[in-house]
Amino acid sequence: FEFPLPSRAYTRQAHCCCCLSAMVGRSDLTTPLAHEEEKHRSARTPLGLSAAALLPLVFASGLLMGSVVSVAVVMGVSAQRPDAPPTALAAAALAAVEPYPPVSPPTEVPAEYMAAKPLDNACLIKNLVIPDGPQTFDACDFVVRSTDEVWNLRGDVDAAIEKYFHEDYLNAGSWGKRAIGKKALREGVLAEMRAFPDIQIHITDCVCKGNDNDGYKCAMPDVLDGTNLGPSAYGPATGRYARWTGMVESFIQKNAATGQWQYIAEWGVHDEWALIQQLGLDFRRVPHPARNEEPLHDCSPLLQMGPGPVIDKLDLNRLTEHEDGEAKFLSRR
Repeated sequence: FEFPLPSRAYTRQAHCCCCLSAMVGRSDLTTPLAHEEEKHRSARTPLGLSAAALLPLVFASGLLMGSVVSVAVVMGVSAQRPDAPPTALAAAALAAVEPYPPVSPPTEVPAEYMAAKPLDNACLIKNLVIPDGPQTFDACDFVVRSTDEVWNLRGDVDAAIEKYFHEDYLNAGSWGKRAIGKKALREGVLAEMRAFPDIQIHITDCVCKGNDNDGYKCAMPDVLDGTNLGPSAYGPATGRYARWTGMVESFIQKNAATGQWQYIAEWGVHDEWALIQQLGLDFRRVPHPARNEEPLHDCSPLLQMGPGPVIDKLDLNRLTEHEDGEAKFLSRR
């Protein structure tokens, strides 16, 4: 609908409903409005209402539109804040996608479970023995401080990688993925820092077993958090905050050539499903293998300690292939 406006100046200022609602109470507009109402007293809109009758409706419309815009802005800001409670509209949108219905637990051991093939892990125990030797090195101190220097302190990342990781470092991750060598490690670290510039690794515990001669294997559970502001291995940046948990087993040894203790290998598993879900990415589009390629290690630990530590044969084969490839590369230079 249309109705005559009192002046050109009013038209310029009231270019949105919010401006109009803010200006209705101004005293300098009272006289022109009254004059125009008198002039157009007989004028009617197509709805049969005068301009004066329509003014409260426009005012109400301005309030309504302002409320809608405010809610949209609040929802957008809340999505960026990790501690912001969900708004009513956001909760309603999430509720539109209903989760699978919960299933009550069985009241007794399922017959199908009892009929399946059993597994006895007792064969692993004899291979978990730690040989005797001096234990003067504080391996947990090494794990905590090196993790902070690489990830948390915002210092010289390249120097920390060079110091704490062996040249042929083996990194085993989720889905059975493997990366070998310091170059591959650095690329992975920098890519993660680009994806989550504010990333922090919160170490929740540490336990190490070993000796100064053969090295130490350590377990470190952690909680990671950060905001996805750059492209990641899972997809484009989403701007969302995420928190995910994991566990890393490390093997550290003193480098005979330099005397520096270093990571020789690490096997880490993190809750990537929780991470992807928090980022709001479509799992079907996230690059990942068709199935988990991690082999079964029945009776054989990832790392069997001395005399002379032995890495699981499948990972040892990968290390051998990597070293052969490096040797061929150097021979061609």
